Amino acid sequence: MSWVINKKPKKMKIAIWLLLAALLSSHSSWAQDGRILRKKPFILQEGVFKEFARRNPEFSQQLRSINFYRITYLSDGLQVTGYLAEPKEKGTYPCIISNRGGNREYAQWDTVQLAYTLGRMATWKYVVIASQYRGNDDGEGKEELGGKDIQDVLNLIPALSQVPNADTSRIGIEGGSRGGMMTYLALKNTSRFKAAAVNSGVANLVTHIKKRPDLESEYTELIPDYKTNKEAVLKARSAVFWADKMCKTTPLLIQHGSSDWRVPATEALELVQKLYACNHPTRFILYEGATHALREVGAQYFAEVKRHFDYYVREGKPLPRMEPHGP
Repeated sequence: MSWVINKKPKKMKIAIWLLLAALLSSHSSWAQDGRILRKKPFILQEGVFKEFARRNPEFSQQLRSINFYRITYLSDGLQVTGYLAEPKEKGTYPCIISNRGGNREYAQWDTVQLAYTLGRMATWKYVVIASQYRGNDDGEGKEELGGKDIQDVLNLIPALSQVPNADTSRIGIEGGSRGGMMTYLALKNTSRFKAAAVNSGVANLVTHIKKRPDLESEYTELIPDYKTNKEAVLKARSAVFWADKMCKTTPLLIQHGSSDWRVPATEALELVQKLYACNHPTRFILYEGATHALREVGAQYFAEVKRHFDYYVREGKPLPRMEPHGP
């Protein structure tokens, strides 16, 4: 009888120790979020340079001054795939976090997009880093289209601290389409960014799904609790419902095309009104006749992004005075 009484506490102690060990292991993994586990050169093939040279010889030549890397970093304890582009020339450079659009395989970072977007911004003398989001490109976990995967974006901040030529006191953030939504969510979660730029960004998923019912299956598959709590989970991802919660010391540049059918410009217009109402420093540019990718105004679009980041991130210029004033 005494043997039975003593054995149960012993088993309980073992169980408690195992539980504590598991919790400590989990905490240790999460405490390392942002740590770069692997960093491998990502080589652009000569055909990529030739293709860009056919359309823009100067840009193609500038790309040769950039090093590209594929990285694996920790986010919520998961191994997530990302990419890095930085000038070959030694020095210390301001940084940009770039957020891709799409989901899963659609609009993933590929060789062309890495060169076209990350490479271009790196030629401006920035260190540029991007996430493929969890569950993609051999990464662990499953993306949630603006749920827990926002941590994959935020954890790029500590990841940048491991890049020797990155000045982490000067970080900007940008994104397009779904990447615009991720950018807005990041501004809701941190004040670390000196400036943000969004093109064709999703800002109101409640109205978006009504105009794009073809996305219903994607939302159902990716967004937790979508079927049971649809309105709440959509609002949680829609900046128009919490525009006043985004960091007001991060000036925003929003660019959109009036002929965008994927993300109607009305979403951007609705958000801009909310931002102006709460005096958030915002510059809005609507390109008449431009489509979702803004290809029709590509040169002007990138010039505006560069001007915005150079002004606020690189040079640290003061924010504009947003409340009504003047004679």
